[in-house]
Amino acid sequence: MKSQILSEKIHQFLLTHGYKESYQVTPIEGAGSLRRYYRISSEDRSCILQVSLEVDEDFKRFVDYASVFRNYGLPVPRIYFVDEENGSILQEDLGHHCLLDEIRPPGKSKSCHVRVLYPIVIETLVSWQEVSRSLFSAYPEIWMRRFDFSSLKWETEYFSENYLKNYKGITSIPEEVKNFFSILALVVDAQPKVLMHRDFQSQNIMVKSNAEVAFVDFQGARRGSMFYDLASLLWDPYVELSIMEIRDFFEYWRTSYRETKIYTEEDAWEAFVYASLQRLMQALGAYCYLSKVKGIKKFENYIEPGKRQLSLLFNEFKKIAKINSKNVFDFMESALS
Repeated sequence: MKSQILSEKIHQFLLTHGYKESYQVTPIEGAGSLRRYYRISSEDRSCILQVSLEVDEDFKRFVDYASVFRNYGLPVPRIYFVDEENGSILQEDLGHHCLLDEIRPPGKSKSCHVRVLYPIVIETLVSWQEVSRSLFSAYPEIWMRRFDFSSLKWETEYFSENYLKNYKGITSIPEEVKNFFSILALVVDAQPKVLMHRDFQSQNIMVKSNAEVAFVDFQGARRGSMFYDLASLLWDPYVELSIMEIRDFFEYWRTSYRETKIYTEEDAWEAFVYASLQRLMQALGAYCYLSKVKGIKKFENYIEPGKRQLSLLFNEFKKIAKINSKNVFDFMESALS
């Protein structure tokens, strides 16, 4: 098994860095990507092996960004060794549990740890966002990767294609709805920009044994809305926080992050709701695509939670919406039923 998974370069690195010949290789269940993960352990040490099917731009960004982010004190894994020829990255073992494992253990109801762990995650997210200006100045290539109108519009088109059309069988989307999606993208594109993780959900946040957190799967990082990552975290269908929890944690972030002072409390919540609509529609489209097109059946389990969270979010949007289009609301309510 080892010889099939580990390249000779990786094997030799391990043997020259304290690992015994008898080290163990254990598969770790991945998410929706084409990457595979393994835990390599030997007596008192362990590390994680990431194996990609191809050495693409995301592979290279993961390696480069890990170095950049660690230089700024951000909580990402150390990279020990890269075998680009074989698409392998040896990295720090951040533990066995992600945020989802801690909040919703398999087969159990939501843990009371939610009120303890989410403030820690939010404080760490604020630290991530606060380095934005300095990091962008030093690394303009990240600054130039802007999550702009075209990227945001792609998200709602992705939702339309994979959820509305392919999953719900809706053959015609009204022009009012298409226009609403365009307005949504314009509004979110106009929001202040920070360093954005881009997939800041519970499976990409590791909880270490000392209750510190660290972030993984950050190769999609770029410059985008200051509200987007928080929306990913708080509306995450994997977890299904209540609206009371979402409001409480949003307020904790708003009062912790000084850049929000340009907004009133009400305006900050409104901006957050817009960014949340963007993110949650993308997530629901992804669950449909990954389960129906890619055949990864486990994502079927999150379609209904995604629908419930998006329905809850649209109810919040209706309270603050400055557009008054009954047709848009009626269409979305029907589509999410």
